[in-house]
Amino acid sequence: MTAKALAVFAKEALDAVRDRRSVLSALSFALFGPLVLAMALSTIAKSSDDKGPLRLTVAGGGHAPSLVRFLEQNGAEIVRPSGDIESAVRRGDLTLALVIPEDYGKSFRSSRPARVELVYDASRMGSSTPVRRVEKLLERYNVQVAGLRLTARGISPQVALPVRLSAVDLSTAASRAAFALATFPIFLLMAAFIGGMNVAIDTTAGERERGSLETLLVHAVPRMDLVVGKWMAAVVFNLAAVLLTLLFSFLVLRWDGLQGMDIPVALSVRDALRLLVLLLPLALLAPALQMLIALFARSFKEAQTQLSLLMFVPMIPGLLLSFQSFEPKSWMHAVPILAEQVVMRDLLYGKVIAPSTLALTVGATVALTAVCLGVTSRLLRHERIVLGR
Repeated sequence: MTAKALAVFAKEALDAVRDRRSVLSALSFALFGPLVLAMALSTIAKSSDDKGPLRLTVAGGGHAPSLVRFLEQNGAEIVRPSGDIESAVRRGDLTLALVIPEDYGKSFRSSRPARVELVYDASRMGSSTPVRRVEKLLERYNVQVAGLRLTARGISPQVALPVRLSAVDLSTAASRAAFALATFPIFLLMAAFIGGMNVAIDTTAGERERGSLETLLVHAVPRMDLVVGKWMAAVVFNLAAVLLTLLFSFLVLRWDGLQGMDIPVALSVRDALRLLVLLLPLALLAPALQMLIALFARSFKEAQTQLSLLMFVPMIPGLLLSFQSFEPKSWMHAVPILAEQVVMRDLLYGKVIAPSTLALTVGATVALTAVCLGVTSRLLRHERIVLGR
């Protein structure tokens, strides 16, 4: 950076710091992203928690003492109902209840299917996990009773099991964490695009709307120095947003409340530094791209609308990768924005990133940044762009 570019940078950075809108834009998302991530992971962890105590309300337990005893032996805490079952479930006082009719014993002793009712409200959050646990316990009880009945008749219980399924889970802690953190890279990428957006708009479309851009261009400052100085001011806010988002996410993922759950979400210092290396080129590219687009807007609000639509660019490939809608290809490492998301996804899955791949990803993003800055400096030589006509 030349002395003139540094002077422009100092002036724009000071103006941006005084602008509360720019500061809040950089800080708000840095807090918003990690908080949403923490809430999402807490919900996932709670919905997948099958090891906690199972509190089950059973109505008519005296009609099926063997079933109740089986449930208690397998970790269920049996509670007697204190009122109408269906009304309590509708109100949310009970998550679920098992109702055993009076004719259960008669059907059971005659070797006919004995009916039981599992009462729950599927529209209530948190009901799916206990319902699934009770269903699994009832399936195990069915298999156990069916085996005893076949044995009593001189038939091997294996006859009723033509296929035995043995599930072999090859997932690792890193791969399970990557699945749970599928949307984590999207928050980091959004921080790189939101942190310095207001600064990039204000230094281009904003100054032209106020009439100060034309006055600034009259001075003997090379166009490239002018563009680089403004760009660096936006980069500072971008870097602040990225660093804070990564820091808060690192602290959130190491929160004791999440570490005690059955989802390995811890982010190591080494992985955090690798993510930072991938995000630095994006923190440089985003302001350059935003400044270029904002030059074509006639006002600050118009530029803000156009750049808000630009936010969907990093979101689309991130969502597709999160839901595994396509498999990454080698050529994607040369496509800025997409390349960073592919590499971050591989990193979270615990894959080894080749130095050549990392160099290609960073190089492509830096090259596009240079192109955007060059085009922006050339556009400032045109009267139509400067005056907004």
